[in-house]
Amino acid sequence: MNHQSNSFARAGRGLAIVAVAVLLSACAQPRAKPLYSWQAYQPSVYAYLQDDGADSAVQAQALEKNIETARSANVELPPGFRAHLGMLYLKMGDGDKAVEQLQGEKVAFPESTQFMDFLMRNVGKAPAQPSASAPADESASATKPESANAAVSKKGS
Repeated sequence: MNHQSNSFARAGRGLAIVAVAVLLSACAQPRAKPLYSWQAYQPSVYAYLQDDGADSAVQAQALEKNIETARSANVELPPGFRAHLGMLYLKMGDGDKAVEQLQGEKVAFPESTQFMDFLMRNVGKAPAQPSASAPADESASATKPESANAAVSKKGS
């Protein structure tokens, strides 16, 4: 009788292990697809900010490769990616490619419009018309800090 109870105990332990394994595997969720393709972006920004003599052309080439892999994986580029690539193009002296990337950043992330317009004005490639998101009267006052407006009104009195 002892032998029979041992086999029932082993079978019970085996069933318990199988049940736990089934429960744990049912709880596992598939890995979520990433929202953005970060690949070369963060190391490139770090190298740019360190200004350690890293070649801008090499960084731009790595980012361009990142664009291709993101397209093939159907993943979006992160915020600031195109703007950073545009700044690299500026550093290399290619203003047209820089403006193309800055315009792309505006399209992908409309909240960056004012900053991208600012960068393009400093490049000398300002857009022909003011952006639709800000009326012409507000765009001039939006760039001035309120303290500057207050200082002007104090000087005038």
